[in-house]
Amino acid sequence: MEAITVNNLSVAYEKNLVLDNMNLTIPTGKVSIIIGANGCGKSTLLKTIARILKPQKGKIYINGNDIKHQKPKKIATQVAVLPQGPKCPDGLSVRELIAYGRFPHQKTIGGLTSHDKDIINWAWIAMTLAQETEIILLDEPTTYLDMSYQLEILQLLQKMNRERGTTIVVVLHELNNSCRFADNIIGLKQGKIVCEGAPSV
Repeated sequence: MEAITVNNLSVAYEKNLVLDNMNLTIPTGKVSIIIGANGCGKSTLLKTIARILKPQKGKIYINGNDIKHQKPKKIATQVAVLPQGPKCPDGLSVRELIAYGRFPHQKTIGGLTSHDKDIINWAWIAMTLAQETEIILLDEPTTYLDMSYQLEILQLLQKMNRERGTTIVVVLHELNNSCRFADNIIGLKQGKIVCEGAPSV
């Protein structure tokens, strides 16, 4: 059984069709990385799988079960999601909330250092990992991190995959890291899949 199956999925923002009749399978227990140019539908695909966006048509199955017929809490025990701009209640972003934890380390003036920002980025990724689900969806988790932290995050995700069998689905821009860490690469262009499979060595 596949971890995620997408059948004839179309998603639009108002009249702008972003995903067009997409069919896709995400293999269980693998690291799948979705690549493509800005605006090609990568984030939209992840948000639709996570039920953040409602599809225009089509079906999404998690572990063989149609997500339309599952309660959000049930899905949350199977899938953890880290969107690009995570938010928490009352107008505070997750980043702002976690930043309060850096208060003891801050100097009187100057605000957050680059090290503080790296620690904050690490912390909101850790919140997703703490959910302990069998599937993790991450949308550009390395975007705001220095190169060393980018590699650490990807190594951590690969380790979770290898040791726990967690299915990892990541949207990335960086092609070299995608080829290095993916078991399965999915290339999108203008809302359609243009390539899919194991990266060539």
